Amino acid sequence: MPPLNDYQALYAFFIVFVRCSAAVMSSPLFGAQNTPVQIRVFTSFALSAALSMVVKANVGEAPAHLGGMLVALLNEVGAGLLIGLLLQLTIHFATMAGSFLDLQIGLGMSQTLNPVLGIQVSVMGQFKTMLAIMCFLAMNGHHIVIQAIVKSYQTAPTLTAGHLGLIHNGIMQLIAQGMIISVQIAAPVLGVSMIIDAALGLMSKALPQLQPIQIGTPAKLGLGIAAVSMSLPALVGATTAGVARSTELLGRIFGG
Repeated sequence: MPPLNDYQALYAFFIVFVRCSAAVMSSPLFGAQNTPVQIRVFTSFALSAALSMVVKANVGEAPAHLGGMLVALLNEVGAGLLIGLLLQLTIHFATMAGSFLDLQIGLGMSQTLNPVLGIQVSVMGQFKTMLAIMCFLAMNGHHIVIQAIVKSYQTAPTLTAGHLGLIHNGIMQLIAQGMIISVQIAAPVLGVSMIIDAALGLMSKALPQLQPIQIGTPAKLGLGIAAVSMSLPALVGATTAGVARSTELLGRIFGG
C-alpha cells in the first residue's frame, strides 16, 4: 500500500485498482457468478497493492481536472475488461464444445446451472467448462492475468482510437479460431455419432421391424461418453491454444 503523503503513488494505486477490478471481474474463475463480491474486491485490492509500485513509472501524472480523471478511469475499465474477456472466451469455447457433444449423444435437453456463467447449460457443457477452468489453473492462467496487467502498463498504458480496429479484427479472428477448436474437441463424438447413424440406417433397411431409436439412443450415449473420455487430452491442448491466442492478441493490442 503506498504512503498517504505520496499523491502520485496514491493515484497509481487507484488507477491500477480500477484496471485490476475490471480484469478480475471478467476473468475466468474470479469472474464466476458464484464468487462472492468480497473475494473479488479483496483480490483486486491485494493485486493493486502489489502492482502499483511496479507500474508507477508507467502510469503517468495525475490529471489536473475532473474530465481527465474520468477519461483515465474509462480507459482503465476498458483495458481491464479487455484482458479478462479475452481469456474468458477460452472457457466459452469449451462450453460450446460440450453443447455440441450433448446434441450428438442425446443429452441436449438436460440442463444444469453453470456457476461460472450464471446460466443454464447442458450437462457436457458444464463438464467441459469445469475441466477448462482446471486446465486454466494448471497452466498458471491466473499468473497470465497478472502478467497481462503489468505488461499492459509497460507497453501501452492508454488505449486510443487506433486500437479499435485491432481489437475488432483480433476478437473476430479469436472467435473464428475458437469455433474451430470447439468442433475439434467434439470431433471424436461427432464421428462416433455418424458411424452409429449409418449403422442404424443399414440395420433399418435390412430389418424394417427394427426400432432404430430404441437401439440408437443407448448406443450413442454409451459410445459417446466413451469417446469423450478418450478425447479428454484434446481439451488440454485446446485450452492451451486458446489462452496462447488470447495472450498473443493482448500483446498485439497493448504492444501497438
